[in-house]
Formats: sequence, structure tokens, C-alpha cells
Amino acid sequence: MASAILIRTPSGLRGSTDVDDSKWRKFKRKLETMGVGKWLRIEWSSPRNGKHHAKFFALLTMISENSEVYDDVDKALIAVKLVVGHFDLVQHPVTGEISQIPKSIAYESMSQEDFEDFYSRAIDGILSHILPQMPRATMDKLLDHIISGWA
Repeated sequence: MASAILIRTPSGLRGSTDVDDSKWRKFKRKLETMGVGKWLRIEWSSPRNGKHHAKFFALLTMISENSEVYDDVDKALIAVKLVVGHFDLVQHPVTGEISQIPKSIAYESMSQEDFEDFYSRAIDGILSHILPQMPRATMDKLLDHIISGWA
């Protein structure tokens, strides 16, 4: 299934990249040439705020740089998902033990509104359980510093 990210411009919709624009033009041609009675399945969503997503990954970087336990971004991401309860419970087929399996936060898996809620709970969980020694003001300064270095 093809997908593309589109941007509304004064002259109409266009792809956000050359590849997306090519996919959009193909889709428009398909619509224009589609015969009467033909079916077409489409899905759409509004993508998440990329800057907010980047800020979250700055937060994970900050955790990895300030924690001996969660010393890389992947471990930090798992820890954050677990601390906010963003997981499914799964029973191990052999032992019967219940495990927490983190859910995805991929663009396709979570709306911007849901991501904002997740991010807010992540900040609270990080300050309470992952980096409890870090004051909120220090966290905010570090995030600003990390993000400014990415620009």
C-alpha cells in the first residue's frame, strides 16, 4: 500500500518530498482515470508534529547521558514506555509468566493528541522514577541545549 505525506499549498496539495509528490501525482491520475463502479480503499491521518517527536528523542538522549541503567536511547525508550504504562501484557507460552511488551510510538501508531498525552506522562514518569534526582528546570535546560545542537 502506497503512502505519502502531503502539504497544503496555495495552489493545492503536493507531496512533502519529491518521492511523496510523485506518489501523490500517481494517485491523482488513478482517481481521474478510475472507471465508474470501481472501488478504491484509502486511509488518511494527520502526521505528528516532527519537532515534538525530535524533542522526545532529545529527552531519550538526555536519559541515556544521565543514567547508568538506561545508558543508550533504545534502553531509555523502553524504560519510558514501561513507566507510562504504554505496553501490552503477554503470557509466556512456556513459563506462563506475564511480561510487559512495549507498544509502538511510531507515527502510524499514535496520533499527535495521543503523543502529547504520552509525552506529558513520560516527563512525569522520568522525573519520578528514572531520573528522580533531576529537577524539572534542569531537565528543561538540558532539552533546550540538546535540541539547539541539532538545528
